[in-house]
Amino acid sequence: MYLWKVDSLVEDFKSGNVSQKEEFKYMLFFSIAMVFASEPALHIGRSYNHYDTILSVITLCISIIGVHYCYKINSRGDNKDFLVRVICIGLPVAIRLLAVMFPVLIVAGILEFFIFYPESLTEENLKNNPMRVALISAIVAAYYWYLSKKIKAVASNNG
Repeated sequence: MYLWKVDSLVEDFKSGNVSQKEEFKYMLFFSIAMVFASEPALHIGRSYNHYDTILSVITLCISIIGVHYCYKINSRGDNKDFLVRVICIGLPVAIRLLAVMFPVLIVAGILEFFIFYPESLTEENLKNNPMRVALISAIVAAYYWYLSKKIKAVASNNG
């Protein structure tokens, strides 16, 4: 796995020397890096609490397990085009999941603000709580579950 020698990686791609397992490693590393890279931006302008840490750890774990599961599903099938499938299928899966989850998020927001955590209506109290941790974790897990189903459909030798 090359993290600095881009030209060597380009040559490996040109000569067909990048295996599906290597592609999986790049995808896994990229997913982990994106969780860490996006984390600070999520907390700009608000205080950080222990639920933020819990959510970060859970999201990271779900992402690692999800990418690994998608790789296993793909490799049990035709073992081709892992990166292409994760990226190309992942985009419409994410869009569909967000469209389906939008009403759920509206209801969850109403429940959170008016029933469970009314104190979060004030700007200084915009913090993660157990309800948000559970909901966001479920959405991330649902993304990888749905993505793996679609990858299985593509990679299946049975059509």
